[in-house]
Amino acid sequence: MKLVSIMRSLCVSGVAVAAAGLVMMVAPAQAAKVVDVAGVCAACHVAESAASAEHGGHARILDCTSCHSDRRPGRFGRGHRRVERCASCHEVAGHPPRRRSGRRMQRNCLRCHTPHGSPNLSLVREQIRHRRRLLTIDFVNTSGVAEGGFIDPDDPGAGLCAGCHRKTEFYRRDGSGAPHFTDSCTDCHRHEAGFQAVVDDGNCGICHAEQAERFAKPSGHAARFACSDCHADTAAPIGPGHRAIADCADCHDTATHAPTGPPGFPCETCHEPHGTDNAFLVREAIDVPQDGLRPIRFDDIAGRADGSFASASDPGTGICEVCHTTTQFYRADGMGDPHFTFSCLPCHRHTEGFSPR
Repeated sequence: MKLVSIMRSLCVSGVAVAAAGLVMMVAPAQAAKVVDVAGVCAACHVAESAASAEHGGHARILDCTSCHSDRRPGRFGRGHRRVERCASCHEVAGHPPRRRSGRRMQRNCLRCHTPHGSPNLSLVREQIRHRRRLLTIDFVNTSGVAEGGFIDPDDPGAGLCAGCHRKTEFYRRDGSGAPHFTDSCTDCHRHEAGFQAVVDDGNCGICHAEQAERFAKPSGHAARFACSDCHADTAAPIGPGHRAIADCADCHDTATHAPTGPPGFPCETCHEPHGTDNAFLVREAIDVPQDGLRPIRFDDIAGRADGSFASASDPGTGICEVCHTTTQFYRADGMGDPHFTFSCLPCHRHTEGFSPR
């Protein structure tokens, strides 16, 4: 009782010198810093105060009273300060995702996080308890498969994500699992979604790398649209078919090229919707009936000119020529009757399937 009386006197009066004396028993070199950060709180809450002082606390703009408001002014002891719930400030979802609220949600957060400070990023605990085991956690960068990241490449099963996983398809605790991406886990598995996989315009390129690289090229599509504008969510599980593929005709009122009659060629025969190095999303190579893929350069609509509809220096290699074998003009073999050399478009309009006017 005498000790309690002394502690009450210290905490009520706020004698920082006495508080510093208590802290010095734990961390002498940092005693002054601890008291400066935690004040009189350090007298009783030694470990929490030391962690806050050493690692920057919960956030640099917060102090103890930001999360622990006074419930019994002038008194101390169990419950004298409120313990703020994580959900008061953070949009949280439990992991694994289940319906939780109140204290159950709070306990779920605190399984992996310590609110007062940690040498790990994001206040991740140095040790996490899972199924009667203490897992030592080193989490100092947000890389996926990397030392100090989510998955330890040198010790499979020991990283922050893998340590608890027993039934996941990838990165399990026993070091097994199917091959998976090595980018940061949170690119797809968002903390605010309980680490369930989330697909949005920001991470499509992880699975669709080729399309993402093309979409970075200048084009009318890239300038106007995001992935989701043409690929709506189908509510299917992530994988084949989880996004719809829009038809070109949903936006373009354009006839396709039909030299032998309807229905004509699909738009994708000549165009790559995600982006190319050519103008008007024209493919860099077109599969032609007579001899397979033919390289295409198209950056000029002059007509008979290199990089245009018909090649001036290499007849038969222009975009209009490569497929033509029976036309009167500009054929794939470089032959044909003499014809106009200005742009093909005044007479052969794209909107009319290039039929002559």
